[in-house]
Amino acid sequence: MPNKKIIDLEKELERLRLEPAGPELVSVLNKLAYASLRSDPHKAKACALEAQDLAGKLGLSVEQAESYRTLGMNNIDEGNIAEAMMYCRKSMGIYEKLGNKEGMASVHSTMATTYKSQGLIDKALEHHHESLSRKQECDASKDELAISYLNIGACYGSLQRMEQAQLFYEKAQRIWEESGNRQKLGYLYHNIGCLAGRKKELQKALDYLQKSLDIREDLGDIKGIASTLSNLGSMHEELGKRESALSFFTRSLKLDEDMGYRRGIAHTCSNIGAIYTAQGRLDEAEEFIMRGLSIARKLRLEDWEIHCLENISKLYEAKGDLQKALMYSRELKISLEEHLNAKSMEKIAYLQVQFETEQKEKEAEIYRLKNIELST
Repeated sequence: MPNKKIIDLEKELERLRLEPAGPELVSVLNKLAYASLRSDPHKAKACALEAQDLAGKLGLSVEQAESYRTLGMNNIDEGNIAEAMMYCRKSMGIYEKLGNKEGMASVHSTMATTYKSQGLIDKALEHHHESLSRKQECDASKDELAISYLNIGACYGSLQRMEQAQLFYEKAQRIWEESGNRQKLGYLYHNIGCLAGRKKELQKALDYLQKSLDIREDLGDIKGIASTLSNLGSMHEELGKRESALSFFTRSLKLDEDMGYRRGIAHTCSNIGAIYTAQGRLDEAEEFIMRGLSIARKLRLEDWEIHCLENISKLYEAKGDLQKALMYSRELKISLEEHLNAKSMEKIAYLQVQFETEQKEKEAEIYRLKNIELST
């Protein structure tokens, strides 16, 4: 069903356009941009850009910061990581100047999403914890804290730290099931389902993913529906139910194509291609996997490039084209080495910055103590 919130905001926007542009118009544009991210990213971008322009002209700093953050989120989904970080820094700069901890918390969360999209989970986790700290400092609501619990749980899940992931998910679950926040429960049930899948608790995974799908379909969360359908496909494939898996993947791909969500397209094309390979539909498999690989490379999705290379190598082996199978196996080996090396270098750089920061703090403390001694 259509998203009621978006419909109401569009009606309000139509009314406000009949009046001179003012703070209320900018606020509604920002709200509509954020609400449209998961169903109509083109509309989200257009509304955020208009809001940013008007906010700058009217001197509305907070609204401008929020439009920058939404543009950052939009660029993450489009795979434009440099642009996403640029908008996040602009937003953070405004909030830091204002001393707005709530705003800083929101930008830390968006920056975490940017790092997570690149596979830099440790950095994502760092920013989600920063976001949680800012929320606690400004006495944020239980709902806001639960969002951080969800995000931190997702990072721990990606790091295979299952118990910690489960702990944070349970914190969020208690809050949202008590408040009845269905939109957030749609996110949470999806993540709990994915975590159960990693733990090979397949029936639990199916149950939670279906609960998520029911909520997301009811709310008209197109991006969420596509994601949950894809993960249901993966669970059915794990159970050996290839036909039903293919049905879920196909439905997911159609929604991603309608939205122009290339990350989702790359993901699902590779999965569909793997099933076609297993079914002996090798020409169709080649078409889908190569499409996924092309998008993954354009968007620099290293994890999904590796996934596609694994699948394309298996495909050519099944075709009996050992030369191409070997060629893509070598590309896979290089990609894995580069991916692991990049993560190692990022970790080293992070530890170096952390070390230098701690050294400066120690030097400052020593200097402060010396001054205390001199003053006495």
